[in-house]
Amino acid sequence: MKILYFVHSYNEKNGIALHVASLVRSLPAGFEAKVIGGKGVSLPLFSSLRFPAGEFFSALSSDFDVMHVHGYGNFYSFFGAVVCILRGKPLVWTVHGYPQIRGVRRLFYHVYRYFMAPVIFWKAAAIISVSADVVRLLKKETKKGILVIPNGVDLDFFKPMGNYMDARYACYVGRLDADKGVERMLECKSLPLLFIGPNEDGMKEKLRKAAALANVDAQFEEAEFEKMPPIYAKCRYVVLPSKYEGFPLTLLEAVACERPFVCTDVGEVRNVMGELFENAQKYILDGDLQAKIGELEGKNLQVELAHARQKLEKYSWKEIAGKIARIYKSVA
Repeated sequence: MKILYFVHSYNEKNGIALHVASLVRSLPAGFEAKVIGGKGVSLPLFSSLRFPAGEFFSALSSDFDVMHVHGYGNFYSFFGAVVCILRGKPLVWTVHGYPQIRGVRRLFYHVYRYFMAPVIFWKAAAIISVSADVVRLLKKETKKGILVIPNGVDLDFFKPMGNYMDARYACYVGRLDADKGVERMLECKSLPLLFIGPNEDGMKEKLRKAAALANVDAQFEEAEFEKMPPIYAKCRYVVLPSKYEGFPLTLLEAVACERPFVCTDVGEVRNVMGELFENAQKYILDGDLQAKIGELEGKNLQVELAHARQKLEKYSWKEIAGKIARIYKSVA
């Protein structure tokens, strides 16, 4: 069976791109994957919002049995639905999070919700959410059933490299994007900061200047996916102060590497942390980041991190890809 992934981001360092790459690698025998995406034209004020241009015609002329699009609020999911309508092919749509945008960009998401999303909902033969929390929001826009299939992690690849207490940095892993709350990292004063991920809309320079003014030691790196385990080894804490999420991949990767994961109470974070740890609240960022880091610094978390890693088997990519493969068969 031939699966076409039509996505706005691929071969990049962000959640959707890594999700798709991991899914493609983990598909069971009998499936052939092709990915089109990541080369669209970026729009002003929306560096991560790309118009597919020539990739639309590449998808239109491709040989596939099922198309799989990813993300709510990007052009690729909409134009993927258009391709499937024109070709008479089934569409699978995975929603990774529901944008909660303020300012001038909010206007676009209103247009998307009322004019583009209805087309995708109508055409989709299967709708997947990585987070049960997002289902509640999607149910306001569709009466169709929504399957919850979480993100996955490769436990053979993401392994612990040393004790977290021997690491130096409070780390942010992901796009340097205001919606990810990256500026809140500067609340941490007791540890040097390490930002790992691509720049968005000049955020790296903004963070660099703010760190200098606050006399905070801040380092910046980018790393290919294949080099991420040694990067996580540098992290004493992995912090995600995001304004909204569905099911962040960094949660699974950090725990697989036995690194404490500190995150705002967004999406599926509290539920998953509750599955992995006896006291999930200690890792929820519901106040000042420095206060949370100070609280965790007074504890030795190594044993509970090791126990949490053992519980990650249900999130292995082999399991997740198998569930999605069964959906492809059911809609083809």
